[in-house]
Amino acid sequence: MNDKHAKPAPARRFGWPLAAFAALVAGCAVAPESNSALEQARAAYEAARNDVAATEAAPVVLDRAENELERAESLFDDGADAELVDHHAYLAQRSAEVAIARGRESEAESQVAAAEARRQEVLLEARTREAQLAEERAEARSLEAAAALSTAEQSAQQAAAAQARAEQLQAEAEALQSQLTELQAKPTPRGLVLTLSDVLFDTGRAELKPGAERSLDELVEFMNEYPERNIVIEGFTDSRGSDTYNLDLSERRADAVEVALIAEGIDQGRIRSRGYGEDYPVASNDTDAGQQLNRRVEIIISDDAGNVPARGPESAG
Repeated sequence: MNDKHAKPAPARRFGWPLAAFAALVAGCAVAPESNSALEQARAAYEAARNDVAATEAAPVVLDRAENELERAESLFDDGADAELVDHHAYLAQRSAEVAIARGRESEAESQVAAAEARRQEVLLEARTREAQLAEERAEARSLEAAAALSTAEQSAQQAAAAQARAEQLQAEAEALQSQLTELQAKPTPRGLVLTLSDVLFDTGRAELKPGAERSLDELVEFMNEYPERNIVIEGFTDSRGSDTYNLDLSERRADAVEVALIAEGIDQGRIRSRGYGEDYPVASNDTDAGQQLNRRVEIIISDDAGNVPARGPESAG
């Protein structure tokens, strides 16, 4: 009787544990809220996507990272096996890191190319010196090299200009010497002196003889060639006649030469003339030959600054 109405013991004994086990299984089926590998992949992808160099240098790799990340997230949302989710997350992360690395590589190549272009520019400007520019040198070193190059070029230009000037002065000196030789001018403490004999004048006269101007042609040519040079014309006589007469004659003869030069186009401002009469003889007046030497007109050629020293008491010729 008691056995007939009693409930089976197993049902009462195992009913609660089975319900608990079912609840536990249902709880395990709920996907975890986060996955560290997936989060790392997301962070790596975001970093690569926001990196301009990476997006420009490796767009295909970045697309692959995006696809792998989307695959990992889809698997994660579907509750797929964690190892499979981690695998695709790893591929996404590695692709993002590769994209960033290629971006860095592209930037480095751009920097190397810019440095090489600058080095070639310096070499082209230098021409006379070999520039040793390494790509790893800092910008400050490049500026120092450019400054050194500029200084070298200026020095070379100055040296070339000095050489050209020296050659020009040498040529001018040779030309001047050649013309002075043709003029038969002789050096004196006062400068170069050209002596015109009295044969250009009739005895006792101050007018140049017809054709005498041709004797001044070389002097006119010289004056035109060297406009910075001035002249002083000084007339002299022998001791015959009175002092007053000789002084007047010497002055008029000096003036006659001045007038002839002005007529040939020489600026009057470049000429000074005066007479000294029988002063400053260059020979004895006791002989005819000496008197002829003393009857003369001297033309003193200035230095290249236009200066002619004044005649001192001892000056003769």
